[in-house]
Amino acid sequence: MKKKIIIDTDPAMGTKGGDPEDCFAIMMALNSPELDILGITTVQGNVPVERGYSNAAYLLNQFKRNIPLRSGPGHTFDKKRNEERIWLSKREEMEQLTPLLKPDASTENASTFIYETCKKNSGQVELVTIGPLTNIAIALNKYPDISKHIPKITMMAGAAKIPGNITPAAEFNVWADPEAADAVFTSGIPIVMVPLDVCHQTRMSREELISIGENPHPFCQFVKQAVDPWINIRSDLISDEGLHLYDSLAMASVISSDLLTYQSAYVRTETKGKYTSGETVCEFNQSILGKISNKKPNAEIALGIDIKKFNKLFKERVSGYLKSLKI
Repeated sequence: MKKKIIIDTDPAMGTKGGDPEDCFAIMMALNSPELDILGITTVQGNVPVERGYSNAAYLLNQFKRNIPLRSGPGHTFDKKRNEERIWLSKREEMEQLTPLLKPDASTENASTFIYETCKKNSGQVELVTIGPLTNIAIALNKYPDISKHIPKITMMAGAAKIPGNITPAAEFNVWADPEAADAVFTSGIPIVMVPLDVCHQTRMSREELISIGENPHPFCQFVKQAVDPWINIRSDLISDEGLHLYDSLAMASVISSDLLTYQSAYVRTETKGKYTSGETVCEFNQSILGKISNKKPNAEIALGIDIKKFNKLFKERVSGYLKSLKI
């Protein structure tokens, strides 16, 4: 039986200078017969939400897939946080490669779509979140009974035992909307967290991107044009040519249950810290207070990876697929 999922994402492939890797994860899902994608919802994060919506629409059109697409709002879950993060919605200078679409009232309802779809298929729809958790937090706030309809959330989020990537303390998806993340972690919904600890063991090299670009197929040329600026940005900032496949790893773990190994932990998100905003504090009950309080785990944290198995899956469903496209 196919696994029913909703993908909540901030896809930037199609917006120059944004992290394009979400779209590789979506491609992997579209090319996976194990999955039944009931919908894709877009959230503000890597790019302003209307750009993510436009990029997702373009991708679905290229794959000729009629999958419901909904947009979330152009702000964070908490109004005070929105003032601090408002620049995330105002990056109008970014060059757009895909047609820019404006979601209308019928498509700008991500949280309601998530709730109604999960309620209709109660206990059957797993959420795969590969962006900030704003839409999920809004759904929890608007529809308190949603938690009893969702059997699991697999999220690319956080850093368990290593530093963050947007700040020394925080991973980007959580940092972008810490209050939303904390609402999800305390929702009671079973959570699988795929953190930087394992994501940083994945990599797509510039050479691999070049080999995709050697295929004259128009979509391959689009991928190269969209991905290359982000590789250049990463190279300038951290001297590491290539991409970590954060979101693709989270998606792969939904497809292949034995790809990652986990440890249980009690997780909360830092929302008050001046220097640690967005930190995912993971208590494995190994600290002194952790052993005393013996917190009940609310998440399974991925800390081990079968990297060969992941690379094989990514090659089969994404890079190999792109290279095989014919004009």
